[in-house]
Amino acid sequence: MTDDIEGFLRSVPPVDTAGLAGMEGAVWRRVSERSERARVAQVRIAAVVLAVAVGVANGGMMLLAPRPEPSEMRIFTVSAALSPLIGLDALG
Repeated sequence: MTDDIEGFLRSVPPVDTAGLAGMEGAVWRRVSERSERARVAQVRIAAVVLAVAVGVANGGMMLLAPRPEPSEMRIFTVSAALSPLIGLDALG
């Protein structure tokens, strides 16, 4: 493949360099914005992982904890199955 690179470069019209004056600053600004967004995303992921780990640990501790004995006051609890209105279908 024999391409005349010099010929290609001569065929390109000259570019106005005044329009390119702020380009480098804009590029570096976008790079810093993207890296900041990536950093925020990493912090969010770390927070979610920490929350899941705390939830799993808490759930595991609750499974290992002894269950309390039923209270003597349980005779005063509400039980819908024992309601006198259950046969009348008058409940809610």
